Parts: sequence; structure tokens; C-alpha cells
Amino acid sequence: MKKLLSIALALTMLLSLTACGSREDEPEVTTESTVASQDSEVTTSATEEEIETENIIVEKVDIVAVFEGVYSYTERNFDTKSYESNGGTGYTLENDQYVDIYEYDSEEAAAQAASQFDAGGTTFYGSDDSITEYEYVYPVHFWLNGSNIIFYCSETGEFLQDFNALLGTEFAGSGSDYFRPTYVNELVYALWDAGYNVDYKYSSGTGQDYLKETVSTCMLLVSNDEVIYLWEYANEYEAIDEASRYSANASFYSGESSTIAIDYASPVHFFILDNIIVQYCSSSGELLDAISSVYGYQFAGVDYDYDGEKPWYVTGTVDYDYYTVPAADDGGLSVFPQYVVIRSQSQLEDVRESLNLTIADNVDTTWGLLTAKYTDDWFNENDLILLLLEEPSGSINPYVTDVTRDEDRNYTISINDDYPEVATADMAYWYVLVEIDGIKVNPNARVEVVSSRE
Repeated sequence: MKKLLSIALALTMLLSLTACGSREDEPEVTTESTVASQDSEVTTSATEEEIETENIIVEKVDIVAVFEGVYSYTERNFDTKSYESNGGTGYTLENDQYVDIYEYDSEEAAAQAASQFDAGGTTFYGSDDSITEYEYVYPVHFWLNGSNIIFYCSETGEFLQDFNALLGTEFAGSGSDYFRPTYVNELVYALWDAGYNVDYKYSSGTGQDYLKETVSTCMLLVSNDEVIYLWEYANEYEAIDEASRYSANASFYSGESSTIAIDYASPVHFFILDNIIVQYCSSSGELLDAISSVYGYQFAGVDYDYDGEKPWYVTGTVDYDYYTVPAADDGGLSVFPQYVVIRSQSQLEDVRESLNLTIADNVDTTWGLLTAKYTDDWFNENDLILLLLEEPSGSINPYVTDVTRDEDRNYTISINDDYPEVATADMAYWYVLVEIDGIKVNPNARVEVVSSRE
């Protein structure tokens, strides 16, 4: 078996053979020496003559055998790019990403080579006191695994979490939290088009205890020294539910069990698209145009100039349906009307039990039949406002005539309950289930009930 004879120079060739192309509309990166293609040059104190005279032979590693037998990585598609003249084997993964795998004659030799890189992977200190400096178009990552060194070059770091799970913590490179998931691409391109450079930090979870659990968080570090956070939720319904928990100016957030006040260092803006929520805090608002070009107008935050529609600030009539049913009694309540915002099937049942909601005996329905349609799927896109009404006569049958919402996302429900010409003198109580169609209602939204008798 042929083995490596020169560790330092082999690593030099490892970096020179790796191809890292760039997106056409990416901001130009000016570097002294840029690893951008198979033919790129690198700045090194070693001369071409020295490199040519060394016997650099690296046994090529079968990537299928490596990933299947060692790393269980067969899910990824790849093309093999062998660089026989330089030694080693490179592989092009999905989405224009590159991997090089090098095998050394022993684990000790591989560990020695790894120790000669600085933490960022941009400087290699040769055993002959030579120093090699590198700059890259895309971030790079190095892992040490037994007698192998794995080199990964990617614009997005799309497979970084997979490599970390399979190979452990990288010993040099851009860091284990570097990752640009695909859901940030459109915003990144918009920022590039506006003349900004962008770096990325990726993590699982939100880092904010009061927020619901997320799939991931990506922090964009923009070249104007501002930061944009993007939170990925399991689906669009989770994101919509989360968005509806913010007050209109984002100063309050209503969680499952409590509402908290939030004090931001700068004016804040929240955006939503599909299953992604974006937070941008800024005194200047410099990036608002770029963000709005992707996400439209904010759903919460400090108002700003925007030429398009403002769907989250729509005022006036909203779409609704409703059902009315006579109640058996006043339920022990002394003040009417009352309301409850209901956002889930389990919450509906909790409200029924806590308020002892009981339908009058003379009504040909049951609570189960009345509420059967309100499943979790239904609550993904809609909410309920339950009204408890008192009427001075059993002859009055109330019905809803209008539902409106103001800019603070509070609701006004208009009830027609005019007296009939002939009315009985007994008191009557009603449950009114008002369906707010296609909108998630803030848990702390105020509801005003307006009667036609007032």
C-alpha cells in the first residue's frame, strides 16, 4: 500500500486542488490568493521546484466505502472529482459543495498534520518552518477522523450538521455553528443585491426562553453591523400561531401560560413567510426595504413606510361565521356579556369544563355535536371567540351582524337583539360561538360586544 511521504506539502496540495465556485451575484471578494477553482494559486513559501521534486502519493479513498462503512453517509448524492496529479480525491456534493478526503500512513501522522493549521484553517505551518496563507471564497471546515483528514468547502454549509454528527467537532475552519439553510437564501440574495455582505450563524432552538420550540435559528450578520434573526418552525401553522402571540407593536408576547412585556434595545420589526419568522431590530431601519422585498410588510413592530399592502394591519370587517345556542343557566356568572378567545381543541374543552357550559334541555343538540367541527386541523387556520350573553327575555334570539378588528388587533362584535313585539318576561342566557375565519387571534385580544339595543 502506497503511503504519504510528505505531510506538509500534501496538505498544501489539498487546499490548492479544492474547487469553491461562487454565485454570480455574490458580492466580489478581494483576496490576495483565493481558492476558487482547481487551477487557483496559493501564496506559499515553498517553491514550485520543491513541490515537483517531492514524492507526494496519497492513496485515494473510496467515498462510497468511507461513507457507507464508516460514516453512514450514503444519503447524499455526489460526483467524484479525482486529482491524480496532486494526490487525494475530491468529491462534488449536492448544490455545488466540495469535499476532499485524505488518508495518512497513521493516525499520528494525520494528527500531526491537523495540528499545523491555525484555528480558522487559513494558515498552515510547515514542518520545514514554511508558512502558507489561504483565503477562500466559501467557508471551509476540517475534521480529523483516525488517519483521515476531511476538508469541506461550501457557500451555505448545508451538510455541516451532518458532518459534525458523523465526524465530531471540526479541528479548524469556520466553526460548527456556520450554516446557511435554504430558507434564508432569498433574503441573502436581496441583501447582496442591495450591496451588503452577509455572514451566518446557525443553531437549533431559539435562544429565547419565552418563544415556542423551533426547528432552527439562523442569525445573519450583515456588513452594516446589523443582525437579522430567522426562526424556522415545524410548519406554517406553527409560525402563524407564534406570530399571532405578539401584540401589534411587538411589546407584548402571550405564551401558553403567561404574557410578558418585551423591551427592545432598538425599534423592532417582525415578518413572516410560510414557516419562517424574521426579527430585525434597528435604529436606522436601513435593511427594511430589502427584508420587505422578500417578506412583505411586518406582522408586528414599529410602523414604517411601505408601499404595498399591510395585511396584518387590515382594519374593518373580517370574515366570520357563528352559531348560537341557549344556555341552561347563568353558569354562576353575575356580569354579562363575557368572552373567551379559544385557540385549540383542548382549550375549548377546558373552557367548557371550567365554566360548566351546559346547553338548555329544550335544545335538540349536544355540546359534542355543536363543537365536533373544531378539530386541531380547524384551529390551524381559524380561531373561536366564545360569547356568553344575558337577555332580558327568552323571546330574544341574538345573532351576529358584524365583526371588525382595529389596528391593535382587538375585535368588536355587533349583536342584534332587538325586542320582538311580544316578549316574555323571563331571563335567558346564550352561548355564541363566533368563528374568526383564516385568522389566528391574539390570546389577549380585547373583544367588545355591541348590542343593537345600545
